Amino acid sequence: MKLIINTSNLVIGGGIQVALSVLSELKNYYENEYHIFISSEVEKQLEIESFDSNFHFYSTPISPSGLKTRKKVNKKLDNLEYEIQPDVVFTIFGPSYWKPKSVHVQGFADGWCYNPDSIAFNILSIKERIKTRLLNFYKNYYIKKHSDFLIVETNVAKRNIVNYLKIRNSDIFVVGNTYGSHFDNYGEVITVPKPAVFNLITISAFYKHKNLTIINEVIKVLKEKSAIQFKFHLTIDEEKFKHEFGSNPNVTNYGPISNEQCPLKYAECDALFLPTLLETFTASYPEAMKMNKPILTSDLDFAKDICKNAAIYFDPMSAEAIADKILLLSEDKNLYLQLVKKGKIRLKSFETASSRTKKYLGICKELSKKSNLLV
Repeated sequence: MKLIINTSNLVIGGGIQVALSVLSELKNYYENEYHIFISSEVEKQLEIESFDSNFHFYSTPISPSGLKTRKKVNKKLDNLEYEIQPDVVFTIFGPSYWKPKSVHVQGFADGWCYNPDSIAFNILSIKERIKTRLLNFYKNYYIKKHSDFLIVETNVAKRNIVNYLKIRNSDIFVVGNTYGSHFDNYGEVITVPKPAVFNLITISAFYKHKNLTIINEVIKVLKEKSAIQFKFHLTIDEEKFKHEFGSNPNVTNYGPISNEQCPLKYAECDALFLPTLLETFTASYPEAMKMNKPILTSDLDFAKDICKNAAIYFDPMSAEAIADKILLLSEDKNLYLQLVKKGKIRLKSFETASSRTKKYLGICKELSKKSNLLV
């Protein structure tokens, strides 16, 4: 099977981590020929020399998402596709802003686009809300226009897309997310936090829906209620960090980190803290479970669907409620260890990096049989 794996549109966020994981796993499938369209951000973290001769890489330093440059970029991609003549084009996460002539399947994990009633819209200003809804309309238009099939990460997402975007149920596949294979050498040691300091990690870019600014209010409540020192560790852009958190001694910032650095950052902290308002799936949950770290997160459907009983849930809009749950976890050693144990059990229900890639390839093989019908 000859495949184009398209990552030309990935410039930030968890999609890059998934792309790197998938590309790494594809090394185990020698029978296929892979043509990889790689964005600059993916290329930065990719060791191209480690891939065998059945991999071919094409740098796409400019994303096709830009209106001013899209025509030029798409022409380049069209020409490459014509030369390659693939059986299937797989865009790991869309919108691709490019319509291949071959069968095209896109991953879709932008919860804003198919959760119009999400609580996340409530934290936006009127101007931001209008802008976001217009952007969602724009993205959804191109998802429908440029896709033959979709791959989503949860059945909940599939249901919402079918109901809201009116895409046929049979045109959507479900393949769960997971942690990257770079976590496999970690997570065997369970550590209990020191009584004087409790460290919480949030590995994420600064997206509005991640609700990170509530940390400032949570810290104030924690200081009033406990003598324990709580430290929050972030991985956001330094300029954004200074603007939102200033010189707060209880918040530190690693800056954006690579996939390979993530396990160590989890290992250095005591728990995952994720006050997010909107997700389809976040790899942070299985990553924390793999690293034997308990999870503190939002009491919302998507989080509970993923974590089940392996997390402590809070009202993400209430600093008081969040602080109470952090205190509960930090003061109860048995609860801490129970959550770690439940996380290890829950982890068994997720895909592995290997099984996820195998399912992707299975879908592509199935769709390749339909090529003649869709050209």
